[in-house]
Amino acid sequence: MNYSISNLHGKYKSKLITAQQAAALVKNGDKVSYGCFHTKPIAFDIALAERIESGEIKKLDTFIVGTILPVPQVLLKMIQKQNEGDFKYNTSWYGPIERMLATSGVPAFIPIQFQDVIKLRTEPLWHDSLRRDISVIQCAPMDSFGNFNFGIANAHTRRDMLNSPIKIVEVNTNFPVIYGGAEEHLHIDEIDYIIEGTNPEMFYMPHIEPTDVEVKIAENIIPLIKDGACLQLGIGGVPNAIGKMIAQSDLKDLGVCSEMFCDAFYDMYMSGKITNKLKKRDIGKSVFTFSLCTKETMDFMNKNPLMASYNGEYVTEYSNVRFEDNMFSINATLEVDLLGQAVSETIGQTQYSGTGGALSFTWGSYESKGGTAVLCLPSTYTDKEGKVHSKIRATLTPGSVVTIPRSVTSTIATEYGIANIKGLSLWGRAEKLIGLAHPDFRDELIKEAEKMNIWRKSNRIE
Repeated sequence: MNYSISNLHGKYKSKLITAQQAAALVKNGDKVSYGCFHTKPIAFDIALAERIESGEIKKLDTFIVGTILPVPQVLLKMIQKQNEGDFKYNTSWYGPIERMLATSGVPAFIPIQFQDVIKLRTEPLWHDSLRRDISVIQCAPMDSFGNFNFGIANAHTRRDMLNSPIKIVEVNTNFPVIYGGAEEHLHIDEIDYIIEGTNPEMFYMPHIEPTDVEVKIAENIIPLIKDGACLQLGIGGVPNAIGKMIAQSDLKDLGVCSEMFCDAFYDMYMSGKITNKLKKRDIGKSVFTFSLCTKETMDFMNKNPLMASYNGEYVTEYSNVRFEDNMFSINATLEVDLLGQAVSETIGQTQYSGTGGALSFTWGSYESKGGTAVLCLPSTYTDKEGKVHSKIRATLTPGSVVTIPRSVTSTIATEYGIANIKGLSLWGRAEKLIGLAHPDFRDELIKEAEKMNIWRKSNRIE
């Protein structure tokens, strides 16, 4: 491979096109991929939306793992023009944007575990729904060796691009370079076209301050974490509280193998708690597949050799998770019933998020030597009318999708305590879970448990 500057620059110029020229490559009926989170193109998206607006494109499917700001213009135009065409915006993760626009009928959810996104792009394309005609991603500018880095949103991005007939990168000078790992870049010889984008500022998460309830949940979890634990954390107040508590604790030599690199890890790094030196693989490096974080954390990750960006299969596949000793995973869930079934992606029939790596990490971390898997949730929520409801229920809200089956669920944490229900009978589970519920709902839950024949006279709530 010729790495001379003149050769690389020659190839670069030969593949350079405008966003409008790139959008003109899209035909009616095409399936277009935007990659994952931060790789969503900006200039191309605007140009393609203009073609929908003009009526040139009347049938189109787009695909993305998860959407962040700015709101895709293609999605807005699809909604505006849906009565004049056939449009779908396919995603495997519902965030605030998808939830806000879901009732339009254009966003379409794809149920899938994060570990399987790679398989879907490498197995024989046995169904037309797996086809991608064009893949377009936002990424860092070409380096001196001809590589375009997208490591902050690795996921399935490289495989998705390579399995598409037309491959386009939109470069953004603000895009961070995150080292691999593996599959965190594409070489100029592997792509067809280059767009020099408008260089928008990266999307940064606002700092999420934990609530008093989330702090209490974190306080219940912290005593279970031991020196040398390898951590997986999600997004939100509980992980942020965990990070600050660990930063102020005596814990040491922690590792990271997490679907998402979140702000909590930055806090732990800055206090010297993360060394990754006791891991079985990727020793000395924090493994992750994407990041949603503040600017401070992203700046820390940029060109930091302590990072290792990998694809979603490597990071979240069950057998890879269990391979690492002392895995400690903490995942949020939305609702748990007295059988131990956990709902993490829907509220009744309404899609709220996605499966992601929750099932893989819950199962894999428990199977890890010395591992622990915690599902955490506040004991209650308040509806729009101001009425308080229990999140620990006798039976799940009708229409809810079970993310973690009862046979896999192990440790549950609320602000009222923490309990491992793995291996317990239905009676034992009911007792432990009712003990984690808000006191105002415990008597009602006991009555429901009695009707379900999973409450015995010997059962007690401490």
